[in-house]
Amino acid sequence: QRAWHHFCEVAMSLLASETHAKVAAVQSSLQVVEKHLAPLLSKTSKEVGRHLEALENAELQVSLAYAAASLYFCHLLSQGVDPSDHPIRQELDRIQLYFKKVRTAVEGAAEKEVSRERARVDVDAAKRIVQHFAHAAEASAQRRKDAPGSAEATGGLQAAEPRKPVEAPPAEKSVRPAV
Repeated sequence: QRAWHHFCEVAMSLLASETHAKVAAVQSSLQVVEKHLAPLLSKTSKEVGRHLEALENAELQVSLAYAAASLYFCHLLSQGVDPSDHPIRQELDRIQLYFKKVRTAVEGAAEKEVSRERARVDVDAAKRIVQHFAHAAEASAQRRKDAPGSAEATGGLQAAEPRKPVEAPPAEKSVRPAV
């Protein structure tokens, strides 16, 4: 690694200052990427996958494939090779299709979770609603009981009005033609 840094320093001294700044920025970005990926790359894929859900594992695998293909694409560019005619372009397109498939699956899972949350009954809220209406019904019954003129309030001494019988409508006469 020390030799590599020495080589980079010698090569960069030969470059123009503008190119030097760009190379330093790329080098810095690569170090950030290496630092970010270090915990992931220090473990086997089985160790990492053991702690992930299936969709998360799929996202990780597709992301790693895309990262590797993108780095190779950049390598080809740095070597002066036109990557648009190279098979890496097809590989990147294929990986992007997998990105879309995984994204669709993740969105579908999120929609299912949201619908499951909507369908779930909030038990505490249901208890409060039932208690509220039970108390309201008791209060209404008590008000009817305590209302002036009700049979309960007068001790049952109020005369009840006789009910009128409901009469059925008169039957229509049917006229049958003579045979």
